[in-house]
Amino acid sequence: MSMKDNDYLCPQCKGHLNVGGYVVFATRTESKHKGLLMLNPRPGDYSYRHHDKFKLKPGEKLDFECPMCQADLTAKENPDFAMIKMIVADDHCDYNVYFSRKEGEKSTYIVADDNIQTFGDDALDFDDIFDIEL
Repeated sequence: MSMKDNDYLCPQCKGHLNVGGYVVFATRTESKHKGLLMLNPRPGDYSYRHHDKFKLKPGEKLDFECPMCQADLTAKENPDFAMIKMIVADDHCDYNVYFSRKEGEKSTYIVADDNIQTFGDDALDFDDIFDIEL
């Protein structure tokens, strides 16, 4: 699966989350501060950008929302993760992308049918943390 030119979509409104080489989210910290967070779209690259005054604490769990429809993107299968859709240009396949909501935790899973790809130093075995029938 090529990671070039992926489209990332809100699972609720199907709006495109890609902007200017990032995946954009409306976020809220545990202390209720709000800000836009722009994540690198390449799975396994955990770089991100945000406004200088939007401070994130290591290990803090963020609420991720769609910036268009304000849908809560918390994964139903595990509330420690957010979930969005990914469409890969090469194969036109629809994937679920799960990523950790904790600042600094490097854990991402890309799932389609019974195919699971795992990224990040903090990723555990998918079956141990998600209750999904594949």
